[in-house]
Amino acid sequence: MDIFLADLGKLMLWAISVAATAWGAFKFLPERWLQHRFDRQLEQQRNEHAQQMAETRHRFDVLAKRLSKLHEKEFDVLADIWEKLNEALGHVGGLVSAMQSYPDLDRMDEPRFKSVVEASVFDPVDKAELLGKQSRDRNKFYQDRIFWYRLRDARVACRELHRAIQRNSIFLEPKVRDLFLKIDALVFRTLTSREIGEEAGDRMLWREAGERLTNEVMPLKDEIESDVQKRLGRESGP
Repeated sequence: MDIFLADLGKLMLWAISVAATAWGAFKFLPERWLQHRFDRQLEQQRNEHAQQMAETRHRFDVLAKRLSKLHEKEFDVLADIWEKLNEALGHVGGLVSAMQSYPDLDRMDEPRFKSVVEASVFDPVDKAELLGKQSRDRNKFYQDRIFWYRLRDARVACRELHRAIQRNSIFLEPKVRDLFLKIDALVFRTLTSREIGEEAGDRMLWREAGERLTNEVMPLKDEIESDVQKRLGRESGP
């Protein structure tokens, strides 16, 4: 009996040991499994995050390149329009100025007179007619005709300005675009007033055209220049 009880005790101790070992294994395995699953999910999230960052960086680089090209295009366009604006204003300003300059053909000797006429912008018909004028009538004929040639050149310059603005307005910053559109309209009005004044012999319209150029067009040009310089970061001042 004692031997049986001793063996039974050993058996119970062995069973308890096995149960404890099994419990320990049962408790340890889920922890490792959970840790392994967590590590896998964490690594997967890290990979997904890295991929998203790479895609975002790529999209940012593409956008940055596009913006850079857009800005380059904008400043190329600005340079072109600005050049055409100055050319148009040079022609219009010469027409509306109260101070007009003409060669004194009446006082020239014949060789010099013929040389000036041949070098002028007149077409062959007007040159022939001018060469046939008496000395006392040459200045008047020249001054009456030269206006229309200067007007023609001014129209061409204004048309080039208008086309440049319309063709490239999509590349301009909205405020600058609106300023260019406004100055384009004002320059055209100024030129039209001067033309009508010439046709009607109305010096008042001539004077109004000059005042519009001085009081409206030129301040607007200064505003455009100031705005563009601010955007370029080159605004002068203390």
